[in-house]
Amino acid sequence: MNGLICEDHLVDHCLFLSFKLAIKNYFNIKDLHKISSTADLSGIKRIFIVDEHFSHHIRIWKNLDFIKEVNSKKIQVIVFNFERIHSAKFPWNLEHQNSLLMFDNLCQFVADVNDAEILGKNILNKQYLSKDIKFEFENKKRPRLLFLGQVNPYYPNREQILQQCLNLGLPLDIELIRNRISYVDFLNTLSTYRFILNPLGTGEFINVRFYEALAVGSIPIQQITKKMSTWYSELDQGLIFEDPITIPALINNEIRVKVRDYYLEDYFQEINLQGLI
Repeated sequence: MNGLICEDHLVDHCLFLSFKLAIKNYFNIKDLHKISSTADLSGIKRIFIVDEHFSHHIRIWKNLDFIKEVNSKKIQVIVFNFERIHSAKFPWNLEHQNSLLMFDNLCQFVADVNDAEILGKNILNKQYLSKDIKFEFENKKRPRLLFLGQVNPYYPNREQILQQCLNLGLPLDIELIRNRISYVDFLNTLSTYRFILNPLGTGEFINVRFYEALAVGSIPIQQITKKMSTWYSELDQGLIFEDPITIPALINNEIRVKVRDYYLEDYFQEINLQGLI
């Protein structure tokens, strides 16, 4: 049997749900048993953890008795990481990682390109949507840029990029998420804009916003670093920048390629996830 540590019921995003659905589709698993404690480990051969740093998930897996029980039963643990591990802003993430490494049979896919280099990984965890995530969206687009997300002391880069864009006189609308909104409302808002601005957060990786923008027929304007460009072939489906000063030219000379119908299940197939674990 296969187990899952993943809070897929959250109403304000679909990232966890996407991974749950894609895992079931790719591995042809009819039922993933929810793992909440050591009591749920009977008969389990493999556990998927979707975002090991999520607070509720930490309360489950980061428990010495849980780790010992998993090891004693020789259960394989597959982890899909969404956060930068080696981060000065989140020093506790490295402590979480050290605990994770106590699992004997561990396969971890990290998000951040620096973490990948430090840990010797050659495949990233990417935040595509599952093919089973369905929604309708607005075809009529405002010819403006939208930033829709969080800005707080943990994301100083975002605040800096937004201010630079405003200083450049870009037609930018900023909607800060301070309280939870429904995922449907979130996508509906995204879908009404031609361009979605996606500055980096705390790490060097593309988050789900890039893929959501593509899914609703908008054009992501994605901040990258030089190091990231070699990891993400899908960047040619959006507009990319390192310095905001280049964004006006990107918008004025927009060349849009056809967006591929490509899902998280396809990415699993491309990297041969079954063979890797």
